[in-house]
Amino acid sequence: EAAVGLWTGSLALLSDAGHMLGDVAALLLAFAVAGLTRRPATPTRTFGLARAEALGAFVNGAALLVICGVIFREAIGRLLGGPPDVPGWPVLWVGLIGLLINLGSAWALWRSASSDLNVRGALAHMLADALGSLGAMVSAGLVLGFGWQAADPIVALLIGALVLWGAVHVVLAASRVLLDFAPAGLSADRVEQTLLAVEGVGAAHDVHVWGHGGRVMVTAHLVPATGVRAVEVLHRAQAQLREAGVGHSTLQVEPADGCPQPGCPFADCGSEAPDHEHDHGHGHDHPHAH
Repeated sequence: EAAVGLWTGSLALLSDAGHMLGDVAALLLAFAVAGLTRRPATPTRTFGLARAEALGAFVNGAALLVICGVIFREAIGRLLGGPPDVPGWPVLWVGLIGLLINLGSAWALWRSASSDLNVRGALAHMLADALGSLGAMVSAGLVLGFGWQAADPIVALLIGALVLWGAVHVVLAASRVLLDFAPAGLSADRVEQTLLAVEGVGAAHDVHVWGHGGRVMVTAHLVPATGVRAVEVLHRAQAQLREAGVGHSTLQVEPADGCPQPGCPFADCGSEAPDHEHDHGHGHDHPHAH
């Protein structure tokens, strides 16, 4: 498509080629990143490289935004300055070939595993590519049937809008992961309410929620109700979070009024204690779960 688009001057074909180039780049990035995300964590990369997937998606989305800018600038320039003559038949045949390839790929994906989320996402990309190829065919038909050369840049604008929609979606989704946003449909307030509903939890604060490598991560401080052992609260809260779909939680259980022992250096351990159990000459439950 790119070769014939350059030869004929068809911006519609070039736009569709840019659209499919973005999808191919996304697949190649996903393939390359898959190996990185499987690498184990190290003392200096304690979370591993799971976010390489989001970083790759962000780069791909940003590249698509640049492609959109080029398409829009060229298409608007042609509409304002007069579109060049584009031969219709080469554009029509190449668009038809692209349409058949995309529809065949979409059909193969649908047959293989239509219920898999990743496959369904790839299927949506293939159908969008097929729509772009169909648009190129429509522009060629208008040129052949009516001599309307403006159809080519207009269709290019429509394809560019389709690419822009996908690029913005990818950039926003990747940014949510890279900036430690809570996963879609989840918030710290919702997690806090889930923790407060646990039997024996008197209070919850410092709740943080983010996504990492496809898992929901939660950290929180809990204060048990009067007369409730900290370890009981801990186990119940962990079980409740697992049922809510949290993949990893780090919970710190604090005494309601600090350590009752006079002179205890950890009297304010609710906000200053390190994230591990400590022993300073007298006992009280203060577990931290990872």
